[in-house]
Amino acid sequence: MDWDSLLQPYRLGCPKDSFDGERGRSEFHRDFDRIIFSTHFRRLFGKTQVVPFPNSDLTHNRLTHSLETASVGRSLGNYLKEDVKSSLRDKPYDIGALVAAACLAHDIGNPPLGHSGESAIQKFFADNRDTYLKDLTADQQADFLNFDGNAMGFRMLTHSNIKKTSNPGGLGITLPTLSAFVKYPCASYEVKAQGGTVGEYKKGGLFSADVGTYSDIAFDLKIPRIDNHDCWQRHPLTYLVEAADDICNCIIDFEDGYKHQIIAYDDLYEKLKPIAEERCKNIDTNLQRIKSYTEKAGYLRAKAINSLVIQAGESFVEHMEEYRSSTIKVPLIKTVQSAETIEKIKEISKEKLYNQYDVLLKEIAGFKVLSGLLEIYLDATMNPECKRAEKIIRILPNDITKEFNEDPYLTLMDITAYVCGMTDKFAVDRYRMLTGIEIPDY
Repeated sequence: MDWDSLLQPYRLGCPKDSFDGERGRSEFHRDFDRIIFSTHFRRLFGKTQVVPFPNSDLTHNRLTHSLETASVGRSLGNYLKEDVKSSLRDKPYDIGALVAAACLAHDIGNPPLGHSGESAIQKFFADNRDTYLKDLTADQQADFLNFDGNAMGFRMLTHSNIKKTSNPGGLGITLPTLSAFVKYPCASYEVKAQGGTVGEYKKGGLFSADVGTYSDIAFDLKIPRIDNHDCWQRHPLTYLVEAADDICNCIIDFEDGYKHQIIAYDDLYEKLKPIAEERCKNIDTNLQRIKSYTEKAGYLRAKAINSLVIQAGESFVEHMEEYRSSTIKVPLIKTVQSAETIEKIKEISKEKLYNQYDVLLKEIAGFKVLSGLLEIYLDATMNPECKRAEKIIRILPNDITKEFNEDPYLTLMDITAYVCGMTDKFAVDRYRMLTGIEIPDY
C-alpha cells in the first residue's frame, strides 16, 4: 500500500474530481466538522463510557471520551508529518486531521448502557433466531448474531436512508477517513465459529449490506483483499486510531477510578509515573509544586498520555513498512516501551473499575432494556394488525422501514440502528413507558 493512494481525499457519494479543499480547511478537516455536527455524534453525550448514568462532571461519557481520543489521534497523526511521503507532503497536518476525524467517530455506532450493549443485542437475536431471523440469508443473519458497534458506526456514517434523501454516501466522509475508521475491515459472516475471522481480526466490522461500499473504498485506495474473502488489510492509519482509543481508555479510565475513590492515589502514582518518565523529565519535582492530589493525578495523566503518544509515534515510524504491508498483527500500544505497565493498569481497572458493583448492575439492566425494546418494536412490525402494535408503529420514526414482511432485513437493521442511537436515559425511559412501568404525567 502506498501513501499517495491511501490518502486520496475522494469523498463517498461524490465525483472523484470534486475535491479542492477550502481556504484554511482541508478535506479531512471537513470530515471532522461533518462528524461533530451529526446527530449520532451529539447523542454520545448521553451514553455510558464506564461509570453508568454520570451525575457529575467528574465522569466521562462517550462524547467526552471521543473528543479526547480525537485530540490524542490528532497528535499521533501530526507526529508522522515528516515521515509520510505523499501528495500531502506540503500539508503535513492533514494526517492529524484525518486520524482525528476517524477517532471522533470511533464510538458512534455503539449501543447505550455500557460495554455490554453489543453482547445484549447478540444474545437477543441468538435467543430469538427462529422468530426474527428465519427469513434472512445466512450472511444477513450473521450481522445480528455477530453484532458489532463498529459495523453499525460504519453504516451510520455511510448509509443514506432513501426516506430522508436521494443523495448517496451518508455523511459524505472521505474514503481515507472511512477506511481508517474501520477497525476490523471484515464482513460479519466471515467470523469463525471458534471466534476471530479469516483475516485473523478479533471480529467482523462490516455488515453484509455494507460490504459492497467498503469494497469500493478499498478498490479506490488500493487496499488489498485477504485471500479472496470479504476481508481486507487495514488502512495503516487505523493502527493510530486504535492506539489513541487504547491510550484514552487505559489512562483516563484509570484517572476516573481515582476521582471516584475506587483507585488509590498511590496506585495511580506508582503506575503512571514510570510511563511519564519514559519521555518526560522532572516528574517528581513538578509534582511537589502541586498541592491538590486531584491536580497531581491530572498532571500524571497528562504526562503519561504525552509520553505514550511519543512512544507510539516512534514505534509506528520505526515499523512503518510493516504497517503499510499489514504484516504487524498486534495493536500499536503493545509495541511501546511502557506496554507492560499498560497491561498492569488494565488488570487493575478490570478488577476494581470495570467489575465494580454499580457498573455490573447497570450493564445487567442494559441486557433487559435493549432486548425489551427490540422485542417490542419488532413484534409490532411483525403483527401490525394488533391495536397495540399499531400504536407502537405510530411512535417509531418515519424513516424506519416498518413493513417487516416486505423487507425483514431492512426492518431489523433500521430498528437495531434506532435502538443503538438512543442515549442511556432515552432507552430506559422508553422501555419504562412501553412496558407500563411508568406512565406520562401520572
